[in-house]
Amino acid sequence: MVNTPTHTILALAALSKKGDRKRNLAVLLGSLIPDLAIFLWAPYQSIVNGVSGAAMWQELYFQAPMQNLIAWFNSIPIYVALGVLGFAGRSKTWGKLLLFFSLAALIHMATDMPVHADDAYRHLWPLTDWRFFSPLSYWDVDHHSRWVSSFEALLAFGCIAMLWQRFEMRWSRIMLSLLSLFYLLILFAPLIQRLVVPLFID
Repeated sequence: MVNTPTHTILALAALSKKGDRKRNLAVLLGSLIPDLAIFLWAPYQSIVNGVSGAAMWQELYFQAPMQNLIAWFNSIPIYVALGVLGFAGRSKTWGKLLLFFSLAALIHMATDMPVHADDAYRHLWPLTDWRFFSPLSYWDVDHHSRWVSSFEALLAFGCIAMLWQRFEMRWSRIMLSLLSLFYLLILFAPLIQRLVVPLFID
């Protein structure tokens, strides 16, 4: 469950509230922040430094500078500390927003940890460099990624159904419809691959 949209719709399904735009924005940002390092790093390496995809994901990604940056953005202790601060100030707007921001980030990491195998993060940094090397992976077929992707898609459909009922605005439902198409592609990717790819192979 590491496709970024899954983190977002799961956090929104769990924490968003109809009519509370500030809270919902805090949840949205919190669900995205753990992946921010990768969002910024990958285009920079590709566009500015001209690094190939293979070199980027097989070499640079696993080197200390990037791993340290990921540790900062995916540190459970950091978000717990922010959440405690937000809880303490929850009677004020900033405290409530910080609390929901932190909870959304923690939901992101709770769904990341079970599906990172050889590329596991240091989720307890800076307290320890320990990593949980899961037997499951969201992308590696050698670690059951097809089963993980199917479960992810089904979970996403459940979240989309909840959000469809909660948010009636046209733009919200357009986005949810597009996400549904995305997860249908994930769910039926193996079948599509078996049916379509042979058409282009002699």
